[in-house]
Amino acid sequence: MLAHQLPVLPPFQLFWDELSDVFDWLHETKEKEVLATVPIVGGAIDRSWSPPPMTQAWHAAVPLEIIRFSAANRLCVDLEYKNELRLIEPYSLSKTSEGNILLHAIRNEDGEPRSYRLDRIQGASATNVSFSPKYMIELTASGPLHASETECASSQRSGRIGVSKGRIFGGPAYVVECPYCGKKFRRKTNSTTLKAHKDKNGYPCTGRHGFLADTIY
Repeated sequence: MLAHQLPVLPPFQLFWDELSDVFDWLHETKEKEVLATVPIVGGAIDRSWSPPPMTQAWHAAVPLEIIRFSAANRLCVDLEYKNELRLIEPYSLSKTSEGNILLHAIRNEDGEPRSYRLDRIQGASATNVSFSPKYMIELTASGPLHASETECASSQRSGRIGVSKGRIFGGPAYVVECPYCGKKFRRKTNSTTLKAHKDKNGYPCTGRHGFLADTIY
């Protein structure tokens, strides 16, 4: 039932296999395993830096939300990097002393740690290949996420959500959101296919399949 709202529907078996551990944790009969951080490859790291909870603050045309979605759901990512496609397990982000942001991952084929510069990532897509974390996943925020104050105020005044212009006549309007850039489109039909478009910063977005964010009656 969620397949039309998610970039990729995680395998049911992945959640089913972990269900007994969840109940053991709830009943305090089993402690949650504390994993080590992923090995960092790629130079000196700025330990004072931490990634912001929303990618809009990065001003980077990189599909980080897809990578975060995959990490949270234990799914491997097809990463396009230096004109090659690599299947990786995403784990964390860091910033080097030179100012480069790195994605730290494990190469799925051989379990080797790898680091990828964010500005050199050409594309990323979630797969249905699941993985069991070998290290701590630090790509998802542990606290509340905050939207831009300007966007919130604007939405409250207008009573509308930020979607592309165009009036819909007759029947409900379907709001489809691009998981790559966060841009929203209003549709007459419940179709999540996206045409070529630009992100909020004016860069070409690679997203071609969105998810249903809202239905307006």
